[in-house]
Amino acid sequence: MGARRRAARAGHPASSFFDAATEEPALLEAYSRARAERRPQRQDPARGRRRRRRVATAGPGPMVDPRIAARGDEVEAGTAVVASRRRRRWAVAIGAVLALAVGGLTVLSPLVGVSTVRVSGAPHTGAAAVRAASGLRKGQPLVRIDSARATARVRRLPWVSLVTLERRWPVGVVLTVTERAPAVVVACQDGGPAGCLVDRGGRVLASAVDDPEAGTLPRLTGVPVAGGPGSDLAEQARGPLAVATALPNGLRALVAGVRGDGGEVSLDLRAPGRDASPPVVRLGPPDRIPDKLTAAATVLARTSVNGVAVLDVRVPESPALTRIRR
Repeated sequence: MGARRRAARAGHPASSFFDAATEEPALLEAYSRARAERRPQRQDPARGRRRRRRVATAGPGPMVDPRIAARGDEVEAGTAVVASRRRRRWAVAIGAVLALAVGGLTVLSPLVGVSTVRVSGAPHTGAAAVRAASGLRKGQPLVRIDSARATARVRRLPWVSLVTLERRWPVGVVLTVTERAPAVVVACQDGGPAGCLVDRGGRVLASAVDDPEAGTLPRLTGVPVAGGPGSDLAEQARGPLAVATALPNGLRALVAGVRGDGGEVSLDLRAPGRDASPPVVRLGPPDRIPDKLTAAATVLARTSVNGVAVLDVRVPESPALTRIRR
């Protein structure tokens, strides 16, 4: 009672004094819990979070500064991020080591070496020639095949226009070849009197001897002699070749040959009984080729080839026809 009266005389309510005395143990307990919450939870971060939730739900602790609590959360989050990154780095390192190991086994294992090289689409070239040109060998690891180099080698063969290489795991390779189509026959070094087959791009393909297509193709004359298979026609033969490859179907059957003559082009036509002096279609320079060929086909469709001496379509809008004299 005396202490309470003395507190009242000093201006302090007696209840405040006794309230503080009563609250001091609770304050100490809250302070201790706050310090414990701030310690790093090395063993179990989730345990620390659970404790903080319990403290938060128990009511506001008078000795816990919100800034300190926020800083503790930041530290804990940073620790978790560092641990996650460390685990990720270990996973990447282990994956890289495994990939290198598997790759090494794949390269060195004889189970994935080439055992078969199948060729399709090369009737004129032949499968054996394609295999030899590709440079592929049995036992060569599939992963070490240089497809660009192999296909480039095959494209050097005279008949080959396109080629694709496909790996058939685990032991096979397929080479698919697209061959060129012959368009004309031309005199060449190795073809003899029969000449050589040439495609529309000017590539010499092979000798025309015993080739069933040779008799149905127009023959280029008045042009330089071509080289062997795999070579290209001379520049002077490009004009007659362009005319021969542009012949419409109705006119192609009548044309026996396409002749170059000093920069101009003429067509020698087939006419029964007139082998010595066949009808001639004069085209002039190899320009406006579609117009000139259309004009020639239109005129010849209206008249007999046997009665034609010269058909001049150098000016396709005004074709001039000269008939033979009886």
